Amino acid sequence: MLTQFRTETAPASRTATSTEAAALASLMLEDEAVVSDAPTYSPEAVGGGLLVLGLLLSPKPPKEKPTR
Repeated sequence: MLTQFRTETAPASRTATSTEAAALASLMLEDEAVVSDAPTYSPEAVGGGLLVLGLLLSPKPPKEKPTR
């Protein structure tokens, strides 16, 4: 339960200086860094793999016997 803990009030707020505001603005404008180049999920690739697997596992058509 969160109500059992005593919460402290925040100190009186102060405004940011122009340097702090500029630093914050530059951080907000930067693109996110790439963390991983792992492949992302693409359902099209899974569908293609299932199609190929189905073709490999499908029964072959019957061979016609020569008539005598």
